[in-house]
Amino acid sequence: MATTNKWTKAALEKLPAHAQGAKSSNYEITDPQTAGLKLQVGTTGRKFFWFRYTYRGEKLAVRIGEFGALTIEQARAAALQHRATLDQGGNPQDARQQHKNMPLVREFVEDYMAQAKMTKITYKNDLAKFRDYILPVIGNKRLSDVSPKDIQLLLGDLKEKLAPATINRIHALLSVFFNLAVSYKRISESPCAHMKKLKEANKKDRFLSPDQVREILAAAQLDMNRVAGNAISALILTGLRREEVLRSRHEHLDLEKKSLYLPKTKNGRSRHVALNDAALKIFKETPRIDGSPWIFPGKDPMKPLNNPTKAWHRILAVAGVERCRLHDCRHTFASLLVNAGASLYQVQQLLGHASSVTTQRYAHLSSNTLRSTSQIVANLVA
Repeated sequence: MATTNKWTKAALEKLPAHAQGAKSSNYEITDPQTAGLKLQVGTTGRKFFWFRYTYRGEKLAVRIGEFGALTIEQARAAALQHRATLDQGGNPQDARQQHKNMPLVREFVEDYMAQAKMTKITYKNDLAKFRDYILPVIGNKRLSDVSPKDIQLLLGDLKEKLAPATINRIHALLSVFFNLAVSYKRISESPCAHMKKLKEANKKDRFLSPDQVREILAAAQLDMNRVAGNAISALILTGLRREEVLRSRHEHLDLEKKSLYLPKTKNGRSRHVALNDAALKIFKETPRIDGSPWIFPGKDPMKPLNNPTKAWHRILAVAGVERCRLHDCRHTFASLLVNAGASLYQVQQLLGHASSVTTQRYAHLSSNTLRSTSQIVANLVA
């Protein structure tokens, strides 16, 4: 049997194959540095690292991997992990079996999506992020093998392609994903824990003026797609999220109580929305198609209107309003309320914000309103 006092790549490569016709099928050498680590050499010359140990009086072994595919340093690191398992009272063979049973990231995505479909309207956005950005990088890794460094590299590589805000949304999705894995006891800690998000450029929300809103509402009624025009009008007059309006159903509209029931919102909760007269009129006057459950049906009446972005841009052009996002309808609804004297609490309830922190973005508008009110005193005594 060959021996070597020091393990180096060159020394292990020079080890001869086990003799043909010998009683045993291989020979082993022991790492002088790491207890339990062996290198087994077969008759073909292939060499495999093994970790040998005693557990509850029984001599056992775990194969680590082939020399060449694994470096000496990697083999030693694996042996030390097995030693740590032993020191904690565990059996490395059991731990290895648990690792084999550990799902891949792409496999656990199915568990996550099953959960997301029950709690999030925007679950399809999550699926797109997994498909486009996450799975191509870490999809084939086992959950327990994903490290904070893997997450940092994944997000870092996206900096040239995506805006910081979008990267932060992917970061947030990964955090929720791995926290779910922790709650399912698949892993002990999320690799996203303690990782900071990127600083985002603070883009100002676009607030349309009352005059601009009037022009948009008028143009919406003249658009070639009446359903899309009415849906856009509903967005402005309710401040609801796009999917909340587009997925509203006839059965959820209560004309007597002037309210719209939302069975599932972005935060997973249901709620009733109080409708003003103008919004109620839009909901009532949108043409109803027999057999379609949707207030704003798409080309296929059995499906809701998809994304009326093209109609939105047509309407802005007719109204003479500079291009802005459809989501700015929601910001505009809130700004009009605050400037008219509504409290932030009232705005929070109408917008359906789960936390008042989200509504605080409109606090500066409230301050302007209060300042104007305070100015009344100055005018009186001037």
